[in-house]
Amino acid sequence: MTKRVLLALCALGVLSASCGGGSPAQGKAVASAASIAPSPAPSPSPSPTLLDVDPLTGEAPRPTGSVVVVKVDNAGLSRQYQRGLGRAAIVYEEIVEAGETRFAAVFTTAPSGEVGPVRSVRESDIELLRQYGGVPVAFSGGNTGVKATFHAAVRKGYLLDASYDVIPQDYRLGERRADARNFFTSPAALASSRPGAPAHDVGLRFGPLPVGGGPAVGVAKAVFSAFVTVRTQYVPETGRWAVFQNAHEMRDVAPANVIIQRVPIRMSRYVDVLGNRTPYTVTTGTGPVTVLRDGVALTGTWQRRTASDGTRFVDALGSDIPLRPGPTWVLLLPTTSSLTLG
Repeated sequence: MTKRVLLALCALGVLSASCGGGSPAQGKAVASAASIAPSPAPSPSPSPTLLDVDPLTGEAPRPTGSVVVVKVDNAGLSRQYQRGLGRAAIVYEEIVEAGETRFAAVFTTAPSGEVGPVRSVRESDIELLRQYGGVPVAFSGGNTGVKATFHAAVRKGYLLDASYDVIPQDYRLGERRADARNFFTSPAALASSRPGAPAHDVGLRFGPLPVGGGPAVGVAKAVFSAFVTVRTQYVPETGRWAVFQNAHEMRDVAPANVIIQRVPIRMSRYVDVLGNRTPYTVTTGTGPVTVLRDGVALTGTWQRRTASDGTRFVDALGSDIPLRPGPTWVLLLPTTSSLTLG
């Protein structure tokens, strides 16, 4: 460094510590100049990170207990007894025998209230739920072969058995219907009896509505079969969606997001007690997706490489489609079924 440059820097106070020639007065002058400089604008509060929020809802606080999954009946005669689904972080609706549908409700906060009516597990649930890790799955009854397949997955550490057969004390035997007997359980009790993995990242991303959004949607109608049509209706006052199973509005159910994930269906090797072949819902691979949030529809693709991977929902540019923080309803709609937006 030349003597001329060194003197210039010392004059500016940049090298005052190393120049050794600066007087106390010069130091006070620098401090005084700094004290009258305009203060920078305060930084905005940082957005919650994945470490701060529930990775399944995008809402604070992040839960620390076990995720719990409960299989819930959706047969026509069960609907008047349904309870607890509105407290789930995520609810999957999947097709089962004879064109009916059933729910897999995923809880992260383990509410103490009852959930049900609880029904049997399906073979495709093993693939669907492996992305959550070793979490307890609550169910009652089921095909002998399906239960054997499920128990094999449990032995491999993919899931935990929290069925009525294993912990009957955590279930309540309820009303007898014309087609079945109602069973109810509590996610809090299950999390205590069969604690498993806590909530972790399964591919969901939360954030504001993208600039430009998508086409406005007030009502979406997904036809699973001749027996089940699911209608979701946007409620502007709450920013949530009402969910109808055929003409039946579900009580206390108001998801922030509705994901219509178009999936292939193949017939499994198992049948129900009436001899109906069980559909197998394929949830690995890729396919079209429609995300409903804030009264608009965002379209893209769902992607899941293997059963142990999470599921991503991406737009045409490959960017994650952001969800609105809150609970999410996922319709695993067969690719051959119709979807109407309006």
